[in-house]
Amino acid sequence: MRPIQWVIVFLVLGIIGCNEQQQAQEPENNSSAASPQINADLPPPGNPDVGRKPPMPDPVQVSNPPYRVETVATGLEVPWDMAFVSKDRIYVTERPGRVRLIENGILRTEPYARINTAARGEGGLMGIALHPDYPNPRWVYLMYTYESGGEIYNRVSRFTDTGNGLTDEKAVVTRIPGSSVHNGGIIRFGPDGMLYIGTGDSRQPELAQDRSSLAGKILRVTPEGSVPADNPFPDSMVYAYGFRNVQGLAWNPANGDLWATTHGPTGEFGLQAKDAVYIVSRGGNHGWPRVLGVTDRRGVVDPVLFFPDEAVPPALATFYNADLMPELKGNFFFTSLRGEHMQRVVLSGARNISRIERWWQTGTQNGRYGRLRAVVQGPDGALYVSTSNRARGNPISSDDRILRIIPQ
Repeated sequence: MRPIQWVIVFLVLGIIGCNEQQQAQEPENNSSAASPQINADLPPPGNPDVGRKPPMPDPVQVSNPPYRVETVATGLEVPWDMAFVSKDRIYVTERPGRVRLIENGILRTEPYARINTAARGEGGLMGIALHPDYPNPRWVYLMYTYESGGEIYNRVSRFTDTGNGLTDEKAVVTRIPGSSVHNGGIIRFGPDGMLYIGTGDSRQPELAQDRSSLAGKILRVTPEGSVPADNPFPDSMVYAYGFRNVQGLAWNPANGDLWATTHGPTGEFGLQAKDAVYIVSRGGNHGWPRVLGVTDRRGVVDPVLFFPDEAVPPALATFYNADLMPELKGNFFFTSLRGEHMQRVVLSGARNISRIERWWQTGTQNGRYGRLRAVVQGPDGALYVSTSNRARGNPISSDDRILRIIPQ
């Protein structure tokens, strides 16, 4: 073979090799490889496919669960979330923009911190989280609604805890689309040390399917707010998408699964109820607003719990993992706002649900303590629950309250 022919052969082989190498590398750099759901079989906008329930037992009403309920604090105004600095020191966020301190069982009269929020409708001060290594550094994270240029957004900021208040605000994530409703608001550090942020669709449902938007997502960032190198989509905070209004995030200690609670529609597309809980898929499309419930559509993450007929809008969530009440260990708990109860989800395996109880429920969307928002496991092993009756409920004189659930 002549030299020129050898050159041509090597060039052709080189081009073929480059193409094969490029094809082999494309899945790692292509969003569809990080998330098979990117090419999901979705119905057109405005025509949601409503599916069925996953395999799950019917909920059981438990009006008087066999546990003692103590009142820790009263007179709060729409408490949203709690964080335990120690067993004797609890920070509580109030929607109007106050961080309150419960110290040695006593609610301090003056706010621990005041945050300038756009507290409109469901907007305001929401989630709180401590740095995983708190008190070194002494960083406290807050998520709240704010106004900029006449538009409503949500942001996550970190503050330095001085022991007497929160100072030195530093933005972590800003310009998350906001509204008077559907702001998400939950922030939690995962077992990997990363900060996870639950957002809402800000009343623009299709944003949940738009991966260039931060709305309707679960975001994952470093404690400083940068994008982790192992996020599913390159240079994107988006960890999972297709959510209407993420309210609760909790990791199953049995296997590390992330569970998320989210609200179903309240009139969009003529639909009601259909609240859901998901075992979150990394990079996964969780359907909203195109798909609800379990369908046979390719590339859409099915919920592990789905309530198609009765609205039980789930709020915050936790897995119980303490020794104080060993019979509850490994159970998943989430509160319900309009449903006015707390659901205890008993698992017989990491993903197999054997029983669902609705604690303190006294009737359809009626409960002993009214609307419930936060549920947090304290360092003492008790469960702490907040009411949310001064938002849309029927408050009594002591509302809103922090309740403590312990053995009888």
